[in-house]
Amino acid sequence: MRAPTPPHPQAGRILGLLLIAGFAVAVGVTVFVQLEKRPESSPVSRGARLAEDAGCFACHGRAEEERRFNLRLASPGQWRTKNNPSLWEGEITEVKVLADWIANGVPADEAEKHRQLFIRMPAYKDRLTPGQIDDIAAWILAEGLRFRIKPGGWKPAASGAGTKALAGDELFIAGDQLARQTGCYQCHGELGQGGVANPDSLKGYIPGFQGRDFLKLTANGDRTEILHWIEHGRGRAIEAGLLGGIAKKYFDGQAIPMPGYRDQLTSAEKELLADFLLLLNKTGPLSAQEIERLLPLLDPS
Repeated sequence: MRAPTPPHPQAGRILGLLLIAGFAVAVGVTVFVQLEKRPESSPVSRGARLAEDAGCFACHGRAEEERRFNLRLASPGQWRTKNNPSLWEGEITEVKVLADWIANGVPADEAEKHRQLFIRMPAYKDRLTPGQIDDIAAWILAEGLRFRIKPGGWKPAASGAGTKALAGDELFIAGDQLARQTGCYQCHGELGQGGVANPDSLKGYIPGFQGRDFLKLTANGDRTEILHWIEHGRGRAIEAGLLGGIAKKYFDGQAIPMPGYRDQLTSAEKELLADFLLLLNKTGPLSAQEIERLLPLLDPS
């Protein structure tokens, strides 16, 4: 009977190296995914969360139709019903005025009338930082646009060439109108500033157009890749390569997939949207002050 062949003297070492290499790859992939999951935000998306956490909707509701009870003192001992306004009913469009209300509970020139109310607005200056107050103001201004603007009928040129001349504010106006008409903001947040939840996606939300998420999904803002997303609702570059399988897994499993607009938009509209998204990303997260500047351009009424 032949004696068993002794193991190669290097076999144990090779196996150990393979196990170490496999473990290192697994750890590396895990670390990579966790780093990629770090959330991104904008003043508008942060403001929405802060308004919720601060209890704003308890007194103001989420829309003008959602009435909130209050009383006003008409004369000594006589109270009259006075519903609280929504956050948008007064159509305040100045950041400094909104910040004054949030920080102090009421501007100085409104203080006397405010004292006649049964339920008075609290001051948040000791609970929120100036930056957080500005974020809430940014969100209020952006949401106000959503309530007020009625999508019109922008008519694109026969080909994409007609949109190439648009730039700056002119491009922002045309792109904003088309983005509203096609439902872009419904998923990507008002003014493309993100914040909409998406269960089982990589980060748990639908990315906006304003930051790094957008660049990672579009091969660093490659125009051809952006057009592919618009047409097919999926990225071509991000699903290729070594980590493409991870991206595909999340795209296939997320609750809210992006629709493809290949047959819904003209070539000119797709070109305009691509230009607009690149402009939004170049501009970066919109501050309350920038949204205030844009308001009369986007809503001239």
